[in-house]
Amino acid sequence: MYLLSYFKKEAEQFFLAESEDGLHWKERNGGLPQHVSGVGTGSIRDPFLLQDNSGRYHLIWTDGWGSRSIGYASSADLEHWEDERLIALMEHLPQTQNVWAPEAYYDKSCDAYRIVWSSTVGEGPRDHRIWSVTTRDFKTFSPAALFFDPGYNVIDASIMELDSEYLMFFKDERGTNEPGTDFKAIRSCSISAQPGGAVSFGHISELLTPPLTEGPTLYALTENHDSGYKWIMLADGFQDATYTVMGSRDLKQWEPVPADQVVLPTGLRHASVLALA
Repeated sequence: MYLLSYFKKEAEQFFLAESEDGLHWKERNGGLPQHVSGVGTGSIRDPFLLQDNSGRYHLIWTDGWGSRSIGYASSADLEHWEDERLIALMEHLPQTQNVWAPEAYYDKSCDAYRIVWSSTVGEGPRDHRIWSVTTRDFKTFSPAALFFDPGYNVIDASIMELDSEYLMFFKDERGTNEPGTDFKAIRSCSISAQPGGAVSFGHISELLTPPLTEGPTLYALTENHDSGYKWIMLADGFQDATYTVMGSRDLKQWEPVPADQVVLPTGLRHASVLALA
């Protein structure tokens, strides 16, 4: 079973869809929001759902374009949401312009959950890097620290565990939001974690998706899946309200999945996928 978390252009709240095969998705709750924010700006953008080792769900999200905090809520059943609050990730740095697209994963090297997000710190045009904190309980957090800086504007980091390392997908935010731009698409690189939380980054890939795509999410299909792909990456075509679905057998070569093999909810934006055991 897979769960797809997303917001909609016309409704910046938390929506969920489910799928048995990872390609054909059906909206839950009759297409109505699973949760409506009552904190911060009241907006839920880029929702990300994590399930901890006890089975409890943790939801984090972007609290609007200019907030220095993220939204948070937790649930035991995906129906009833508790402990809703803002997590002030960057309030201590008043020159922070934004905190976008938070995601989280369990980082074995420091025995904690690591939250990553995109921020511009400083005046002038937005020039993002990836920042992070760690937490064991989503109540206390390490100080925010710079996590990934390739020397250019990057957003939308999405990280998953692969054997003894991690793989990160992110958006190269250089270029312009116009057709024909050289960038504004998804790259990947490996992350090697050392005891104590130190990380090193491997070779950065070429662009993996068409221009004008963002918000990547990666997940594995079941071994006996008849699509021929082992991995699926979803990316938001943010300019024309489409969604890019890419398939791979080796995490290096990616190709578009034929449209007749995929059913996605209408109007979804910046989705993330949680694979349930």
